[in-house]
Amino acid sequence: MLTLMAVPPFSTVLPPLVDYPNHLARMHLLAEGGNAFYAVRWTPLPNLAEDLVVPPLTRVLPLDTAGKLFLVMIFALMAGGAVWLNRCATGGWRLWPLLAFLLLYNRILLWGFLNYLFGIGVALVGTASWLALEARRCWLRVLASSLVALACFFSHIAAFGFYALVLLGVEALPAWAELRARRWAALGRRVGVAAPQFILPAVLLLGGPHDAARQTVSYAGFWRKVDLLFSAFDNYNRLVDVICFFLFLGLFGGLIWAKRLALEPRLGCACGIVFVAYLLLPSQIYGGSGTDRRLPTAFFLLLVAASAPRFPSRRIATAIGITTAALLVVRLGAIERVWLRADRVYSADLAGIDLLPRGAKLAVAQPEGLFHVTPIPEVHFATLAIARREAFVPTLFAIPGQQPLMLKPTFAALAEAAQPQILWAVLIADSAADRTHLPISLRGYDFVAFTDNRPIDVPSSPCLAPFFVRPTFQIFAVVYGADCIGPNG
Repeated sequence: MLTLMAVPPFSTVLPPLVDYPNHLARMHLLAEGGNAFYAVRWTPLPNLAEDLVVPPLTRVLPLDTAGKLFLVMIFALMAGGAVWLNRCATGGWRLWPLLAFLLLYNRILLWGFLNYLFGIGVALVGTASWLALEARRCWLRVLASSLVALACFFSHIAAFGFYALVLLGVEALPAWAELRARRWAALGRRVGVAAPQFILPAVLLLGGPHDAARQTVSYAGFWRKVDLLFSAFDNYNRLVDVICFFLFLGLFGGLIWAKRLALEPRLGCACGIVFVAYLLLPSQIYGGSGTDRRLPTAFFLLLVAASAPRFPSRRIATAIGITTAALLVVRLGAIERVWLRADRVYSADLAGIDLLPRGAKLAVAQPEGLFHVTPIPEVHFATLAIARREAFVPTLFAIPGQQPLMLKPTFAALAEAAQPQILWAVLIADSAADRTHLPISLRGYDFVAFTDNRPIDVPSSPCLAPFFVRPTFQIFAVVYGADCIGPNG
């Protein structure tokens, strides 16, 4: 089944995930140790899964292949973690946890939040190992769990939070029983084994960089929480996705109503804690957007891993299995259809990037409201010029405290001056703009890339010369000549 899930990524030149081109550009720079525009600055950040895995792979694989292999590793960890956790919780291997494969292509994946999804897979595997080692020596559990906690922390801070919540749920029931029975020695031993794994991540988190300007917390409407549950199934075909979502909920609801769904008590407690946390989490916290939208997929994976059905007959079990397999094939077919369409667009647009001279400085202009999931996202497409042409592109993810990259001082100022939405407003949206003058924000750039979800019409200007033109991705050369008045007049 993992091979089947790997078909869409390996059938396209570029998986159409919103942030993926930006991640790929960063992987190139980390593998090369930086370049004339960007410097590598390794620090213990809680957002490094891809950064630690993909660059070493590029020593033996092309960058594109290494990036796609990382996607398959995410699938393997998420599905494999759910299957193993179900085995540890229920005491046997079952087909039931293969339901996890229905959840691998979700809205969070389409956004390109790869480090988080990798971390969720690590958290599921780590919880399974925690249960599997329960009867072993204490030092072995402390060592193994400490490695897992660090792996979750360095993958993504939100995945580490999920892991901590699950471990809290797993240990809450036995700890409560020991507390009520006043078995202080057993309770102390339980806490003494579980707590050490969180010490080093806590030290790293508290000692890490903190930007006071980003310490914002905001909540959206409560009904948004209901809608976000659908994000675990939300892809491209709304009819197929809605059917899958309600059949999934209906299967669990029907089994619960018929009292034929066994929920392992400790993991059931963990599911409850994770769901309450989901309801309480804000939509934005400490500069991280979509904080709560990340949890539904993780919650459903945990729910699958925690449960074991008792079907009335083998015939019903077989029918449910066949229906699930058919839904999976239909979902993958819908995804593959969109990804192949994206492949044709990306293949054509990459030709323009490959025409750029090496070391070019490429500004980006794009309208407001472009940052959302679409079938063929190109909001970060221009950053591929970093990996393919060693170009400077100001929209690369190089945020202090979030990525192990930084812009060198001269180019940090250049990037700050060329904000994509402002450039779009000046060069395209503002009909009253004087197009005989070169905008001051373009000073120092060789080219400007225009991206939009709709066909682009760049007004004629003596300061811009068409270099590569496609409907939704266009590159113009910046003209420094007699017909274009420079920014200083």
